[in-house]
Amino acid sequence: MSTIHTVAKLIGLASAAWLSGNISALSLISVPAVATVKAESKLSNGLAVRIWEQNYELGKSQNPLIALTSATSLGFLAWSLRGLRTVSVVGLRPTPLFAIAALSTFGLMPFTVAFMMATNNKLLKYAEKAKKDDLSVTETGDVDGLLKRWTFLNGIRGLFPLAGAVAAGIAIVA
Repeated sequence: MSTIHTVAKLIGLASAAWLSGNISALSLISVPAVATVKAESKLSNGLAVRIWEQNYELGKSQNPLIALTSATSLGFLAWSLRGLRTVSVVGLRPTPLFAIAALSTFGLMPFTVAFMMATNNKLLKYAEKAKKDDLSVTETGDVDGLLKRWTFLNGIRGLFPLAGAVAAGIAIVA
């Protein structure tokens, strides 16, 4: 195995695993913590959506590039190792496993656009109004529901790169 393949395996697997953890932490820790503080201390809807917005913007600034880097590394491995005849513990050659890993990791982007953008846009609209201190309580009656929906959908989204990391890991140990 060449050095470039070793590096691509490390980048593909590590970035997919990291990405899954990064995304999942928002649904498992960060946003639920905001909901708990909101319920216990009467944190305003405006502040809650501003905190969510900061998490969203930080994720948006780093996660697409990491997903693309991971998917590219894994796709490169699927293409460049297509002649390899070894069979993995699940009965597949590394090429289809790396292809599954690449597609799974990249798959979070179309999932986000198709299933999360409406919720994201509503929350972003509320956050923008909250910045101007122009957010009334009646306007944001659905903030709790939107944050719950976003947390659920984001949890699903975090499974895409996790599936990619698992498929890549199986391909690597084959």
